[in-house]
Amino acid sequence: MRKLATLLMMVFALSVKAQQTPSYQHTIDLGVGLWIPGHTDPGVIDHRSYDEKRHNGPIPSVTYQYMMNRHWGLGATASLLYYNKKMVYDDTGETIDKMSETALALMFTTRYYWRTKNWVRVYSSASVGLLLDWEKKYKTYNRKDSQKIFPSGQISPLGIEVGKYRLIGFGELGLGMTGWFRTGIGYRF
Repeated sequence: MRKLATLLMMVFALSVKAQQTPSYQHTIDLGVGLWIPGHTDPGVIDHRSYDEKRHNGPIPSVTYQYMMNRHWGLGATASLLYYNKKMVYDDTGETIDKMSETALALMFTTRYYWRTKNWVRVYSSASVGLLLDWEKKYKTYNRKDSQKIFPSGQISPLGIEVGKYRLIGFGELGLGMTGWFRTGIGYRF
């Protein structure tokens, strides 16, 4: 009788544990982030004024996440950043210099879900990693290409996932290497 009671308690404990953990433990999401629009930075070279015009592209990213329990997820994020910059004299419109920069950010990501019920989930996330940066200058007299490695990160204090089953949509606000606003779709399995 004792063995049967012990077995029943173990089955009950396992069923309670199964109800507390999410049914989908892995998530892959594809997103597109936006940068804050480029700004004009005026300056003076050779007693002539110039404008620095910058164009930022969208930031594609992919994230893998493993749910450790109902609230905490760990994973990795990769994002690709691109922008180009042009320096132009105000009076003649002549281009002084042009450059483009491409960067790949590889980061470890942790996510905490504040609300996990029903089909809407609210979360916050933080990422830290490395940024591999390639810079090309086109018009300077000594054309110089450089490659550098920097620390990188992303803080997203507010994110929302919508979806009850495998396919989800999401949007998040943040600051860092995936942009100040990121949206996309994900798949849970």
